[in-house]
Amino acid sequence: MVTDESQWYVQKGSRVQGPFSTNEVGRFLLLGRVRNTDRVSRDGELWEPVTQVPELIPEELLNLQSDDGWSQFLQARMNEDERQHNNTPVVQERRSSPDPAPAQLRGEWQSASHLRANEFPTSTAPTPPPASHSVLPWSLLGITLAALGVVLYLNASTGFAG
Repeated sequence: MVTDESQWYVQKGSRVQGPFSTNEVGRFLLLGRVRNTDRVSRDGELWEPVTQVPELIPEELLNLQSDDGWSQFLQARMNEDERQHNNTPVVQERRSSPDPAPAQLRGEWQSASHLRANEFPTSTAPTPPPASHSVLPWSLLGITLAALGVVLYLNASTGFAG
């Protein structure tokens, strides 16, 4: 069966998925299953960043900075999410302090919003991952220092000083 609908392959790291229709790739972008750092190809050989293919980017991702644009994005995402089993709308209010995940999402697509004006970037730098504030490295440092203290104490109390 021959169709006029474009078929796209998506490259996520070294993994290639597809082919998908233009609408499917747009849906995956809305749902976060395809990221702005992923690459796409029509033939599986010539790859380009998804942000350089304006036909794939849904309108709802182009105006995330405004409250109306953010609301439209949330509504479109909810409509496309097959995991929504009931028709109860989910109300998600904006917080006075920015939520890191939406802020990161807005930042990721901010560079893609110029595609509406048919301006293509010469290069796209991947968005750096958010800073991690993990407790694990500090707890490991504490455990290491405590073990060192015990070793030094035992060494001093047994009389084996050098």
